[in-house]
Amino acid sequence: MRGHIALIAVPALAATGAVPAARTPAYAAPRPAADLRMEYGHPEIAKADSGVTWHWVLTNKGVGGADTVVATHRVSAGQKIVGVSQPCAAGQAGDIVCRFDSIKPGESRSGWIRTTVPATGGTLRVNAQVTWRETPSVRPGIGDPSPVDAGVAGPGAQGVTGVGAAAR
Repeated sequence: MRGHIALIAVPALAATGAVPAARTPAYAAPRPAADLRMEYGHPEIAKADSGVTWHWVLTNKGVGGADTVVATHRVSAGQKIVGVSQPCAAGQAGDIVCRFDSIKPGESRSGWIRTTVPATGGTLRVNAQVTWRETPSVRPGIGDPSPVDAGVAGPGAQGVTGVGAAAR
């Protein structure tokens, strides 16, 4: 009988403050994520098969910003790189590296790559890999928990920081 009476009395005492209310763990909200997508237009073949130009657009379709963005384009074997748009540079073994400080949600960057056409013919191809770091959030309540909350938050509750990749 005492157990039954104690169960009825506990909610009444909790409402008066005599018994501390149960604490709900505080979790940090996840950071908004960037989502970078690379899209290529149809290649433009120059007259007399002297070369091909690839136009591309890199767009952040996510809700978070991206910092330290690196887009690496690779052309198929047999194509010689003869020109690239700024801020890109031709690298080793048929790759082109384009670096951007940051790309905010909804922003785009565009450029082009010009290559030769192999004398032997074959398939012409270009593809890309994009890497970035998530931009730290500046909105209150978003991001890593404060040092005080970190002990309460639990595993995995801290904001996500890392490298993401998308290629289209």
